[in-house]
Amino acid sequence: MSEVRGAQIADETVRRRPGRPTGKLHRRELLMDAALALFARQGIPSTSLKMIADEVGLTPAMAHYYFNGRYQLIDALVEERLLPVCISIGEAFGAEGDDPMTVISTFVQRLVQATEECPWLASLWVREMLGEGGDLKERVDGRLEETVGKNDTRRLESWRRQNILNADVEPAFVFTSIMALTLLPLAAGWKGSDSVSRDRLVKHVTTLLGRGLF
Repeated sequence: MSEVRGAQIADETVRRRPGRPTGKLHRRELLMDAALALFARQGIPSTSLKMIADEVGLTPAMAHYYFNGRYQLIDALVEERLLPVCISIGEAFGAEGDDPMTVISTFVQRLVQATEECPWLASLWVREMLGEGGDLKERVDGRLEETVGKNDTRRLESWRRQNILNADVEPAFVFTSIMALTLLPLAAGWKGSDSVSRDRLVKHVTTLLGRGLF
């Protein structure tokens, strides 16, 4: 990989986090950044640990120093990158007292904001999470069920008991439906030119969901 590309990834890392990691931490973070970018671009099965190391100008031996293999790297990405994002988004379902449309709108807003802060999120989720099987899906689904899944289920069950939720809606599909409606346009290359465009996407998805769910 060229030195220019390595510098670009390093710059993105610095912009994304407060403070600048140095030494071993810096190299580990660069490997994780590169892995997310490559997984989103070409998929996990097509990305080796060597490719990830090459992306940031490190040797395969150096990559193995930080991660014994690709699966250990995936586990680290789930715990340190994906779960914090998902938990932050999913907190919208845990808030008490909000009406259903506010909950859904807040969820979608947080999701769109997350894709702005994590450019890899939309493509990675669509590529690796919406289909069946896959190493990432298995790991993320299990951890989400332990963290935000209970809030989602509790809120949907509450809406159903109150006859707020459309009787024809299957609660098990709600979360996946929201993710797909929001992330598919972004993964397909849609880019809002300004905050108004982003707001329009949120309004579009919220309107579709609101009229179908309730």
